[in-house]
Amino acid sequence: MPSHSILLIENEAGLRDVLGDCLSELGDWEVRLSESIQEGIKLCEEKRPDVILIDASTPENDALLLVEQLKRYSVSESVPILLISDRANWFTLKEFRQMGFSGAISKPFNPSTLSSQVSRLMSLNKSAD
Repeated sequence: MPSHSILLIENEAGLRDVLGDCLSELGDWEVRLSESIQEGIKLCEEKRPDVILIDASTPENDALLLVEQLKRYSVSESVPILLISDRANWFTLKEFRQMGFSGAISKPFNPSTLSSQVSRLMSLNKSAD
């Protein structure tokens, strides 16, 4: 039985499947998949995840507004949001936190360490509270 639940928001179907498989099969996560931020917000309302992992690049027209909605949900429900991005190295953890995120994972990612990276960022978030 999975120990933690994660909402994965990724618009590219192939990458969404790979990320989901890495987290569920190699990391024992209960993974809920979403192809858009808007759908992800609805899924959060149905069942609170332990963490949200979102791809920073999305084709949604109102992505910034939707990310702000997701951040408000994250704050009110104490759910950390992690980014997965090829630009993750551009900012420090402190800068990500100032932007309302708990951390970031770089693309390309290592499938075998993805789950441990998410867990480590979650524990850093808990220790920062």
